[in-house]
Amino acid sequence: MSLVLAFDIERTGPSIQDRTIAIGASVVDENLVELDSIFLPCYFEHDTKFDPQCWSDFWSKPTNLKVLETLKYKGKLDRFEREAEMIKLFQAFRYKWEVYAEKFSLKFELVSDNNVFDGGFINQLIFTYLPKEKPIPYSASTGQYCSFWETHSQQRGLLLLVDPKFVQTKDWGYTEHINKLYNVPEKSKTHDHNPVNDAYCIAFDQQILLGIRKGSIKKRTAVTT
Repeated sequence: MSLVLAFDIERTGPSIQDRTIAIGASVVDENLVELDSIFLPCYFEHDTKFDPQCWSDFWSKPTNLKVLETLKYKGKLDRFEREAEMIKLFQAFRYKWEVYAEKFSLKFELVSDNNVFDGGFINQLIFTYLPKEKPIPYSASTGQYCSFWETHSQQRGLLLLVDPKFVQTKDWGYTEHINKLYNVPEKSKTHDHNPVNDAYCIAFDQQILLGIRKGSIKKRTAVTT
């Protein structure tokens, strides 16, 4: 039995001077049931500057502006206090589910869809506010070095095997193409750039990959690629 904890972040830009304005995490079991989630908004509307390219290419789009509204922090902490609280709560969430998986002898997997970006900036927050804790990929509960998986790379590896022509011409759209090739159940949430929803989708996709590997997710009998 497997348990996947996925996380996703949203940022004002790609540099270390930019800010992480939200973290989302989701736990999905091998029956594709979401067991838990955490949403940690940290967008201070009147105290935030965006990287110009990040704003023009992404956040300025009408659908993403709506998402940005949902990332506003409405508590009483200042930005630094909220960042500290946010990373502490995220690490506690990891700890909780690592311990749960150990207790019930479940295979635990930590994943994101971009290890360098998401994992890197989570680690920046750990280094800043939790200097005594070890960064990802170390376990939050035992401190031991663990695996940290990336769905996008795994999806590409699968498609290189089953449909290499698609991978030769496409860098994106792997989830949708796998859904065409295999009998993948429908998700209960959509990937909409709210990080808690995106984290669920990432965890779901990882469980689909695990299901394909063990044979519980079957290929469709007739597929138009």
